[in-house]
Amino acid sequence: MEANKLTFSKKVKDELVSNIENYTLEEKKGILSAYIRNVGSISILPNKSLRLVSSSANISKFIFSLLKDIYSVNPSFTYTKQLRLAKNLIYHLEVNEKLTFILEDLEIYKDLEIINPVKMLDEKHFKGYIIGLVLASGQISNPKGKTYYCELSFNEERLAKLILNKLNHFKKLDTMTFKMILRRNKYVLYLKRSDQISIFLSFIGAIEMMYEFENSRLEKDYFNNENRLIICATANYNRCLLTGENNIKDINLLTKYYGKDYFKGKVKWVVDTRLANPDASYQDISDILSNKQCYISKSGVARIFKQLSNSASKLKK
Repeated sequence: MEANKLTFSKKVKDELVSNIENYTLEEKKGILSAYIRNVGSISILPNKSLRLVSSSANISKFIFSLLKDIYSVNPSFTYTKQLRLAKNLIYHLEVNEKLTFILEDLEIYKDLEIINPVKMLDEKHFKGYIIGLVLASGQISNPKGKTYYCELSFNEERLAKLILNKLNHFKKLDTMTFKMILRRNKYVLYLKRSDQISIFLSFIGAIEMMYEFENSRLEKDYFNNENRLIICATANYNRCLLTGENNIKDINLLTKYYGKDYFKGKVKWVVDTRLANPDASYQDISDILSNKQCYISKSGVARIFKQLSNSASKLKK
């Protein structure tokens, strides 16, 4: 993630961590609770410690600041260089102080057993909890791409279902309709509708990225609509051209057998207009004739060509 500094997910996460001054104490605890639960590992030997690993310097510094400010601890902060691929830096946080109190206060572990969050999912903490999930496992598609998606990953099915229920009843029914799938031993909550992804970005406070998402989405939708209009116009033109070719074949066959005098009155007006305008639609022919003070509706033009086609068909047998 760090190697590609333009990914949309990374920009969302960078905005979230830059909002540290705007979060309440409860929201900050919610962030820590979700983040630690998802990416943290606890070791007992040689000493009890909490370890957090991330490829993002901004997220690691953000979590470091929250732990230090809320719990007055001094986590160790180190980094290593990844040897493969892009050789990214990997950031390591380790907490050794007040660990039992912190894990219980954040509703993660108690007596070395995982516990379900209750307080962390109440109204005061919930927004922060979702932000923590986004920082830990969130993926949001680039709105300029071919598909839209927003995903949150969980290790625990029970927790995933709890969050699914809370998110799907956010504000009012159908505001966001998350669904859940099992993918590679992870429980993934996801959104596919672009308008609901915008609502989600607004909910977590990524306002700048919400505007960028909306602008890109509207721009893409505009060009998609333009392309659809061009495709439709091309298809209509080709259809008119084919219809015109068939009309002219019928006219030529009837002229060959009966001569030009076969066409009289309004039929002659329609035939002459078709010969002069091979790619005109029936509506176009009607409009051209109206300008010449010969009023024949589109359906009237179609009826005349249908009669000519029936007459020509008899000659082909």
